[in-house]
Amino acid sequence: MVNPFLNTNNILWAKRFPLEARSEETLKMKKTVLSLTLATTAFCGSAVAKEMPDPYTEAGPAIQVRQGIHQLMGATLMDAGAIATGKKEWNGFTLLNRVDGLAQVAQMYNAFFFVEGSFEQSNTVDDLLERKTEFQSQSKALQNATYGLRMAVRNHDPAASMKGFVSTIQACNACHQSFMKPGTEVILPLPAQDAAPAH
Repeated sequence: MVNPFLNTNNILWAKRFPLEARSEETLKMKKTVLSLTLATTAFCGSAVAKEMPDPYTEAGPAIQVRQGIHQLMGATLMDAGAIATGKKEWNGFTLLNRVDGLAQVAQMYNAFFFVEGSFEQSNTVDDLLERKTEFQSQSKALQNATYGLRMAVRNHDPAASMKGFVSTIQACNACHQSFMKPGTEVILPLPAQDAAPAH
């Protein structure tokens, strides 16, 4: 049987480079690759360590993360509401995806709020640290509302889902009214009283 891996090029290469030479070349190549890998890792590690902001302790990054989470939560909630009320084409999977995402984001919301010096240049009231317990209570109400909405959607209960949307929006608005500086409050619209579940 003809060996498909044995051709004249391989034979000539083997004659030109004995096994000892090939082993030495392979060892050199391995050392070079290892050195480059270590150098790249060290460079990338130091670059990430220097450039990565820390929203848990630095005021600027904390403000940016808070604003991003605010926008994400608002957009997710409004999109889910549009699907539930028929403003957008019904898609149960997308609706469930939106509601699950909202519940998950609500869990990590608190962590970025209690950073010294992160209130003066943001829309958050200046005395938030002194009102930490009150904020956490309202945040917990929001989390509970999102959990209720999530369970209603998962159980395919249209009436409970609509009630869950209203409760979640009300929890968002209550927190905005309490902890955003006057004139900057974002008040989310409630579904119309006669809005019927789309599905």
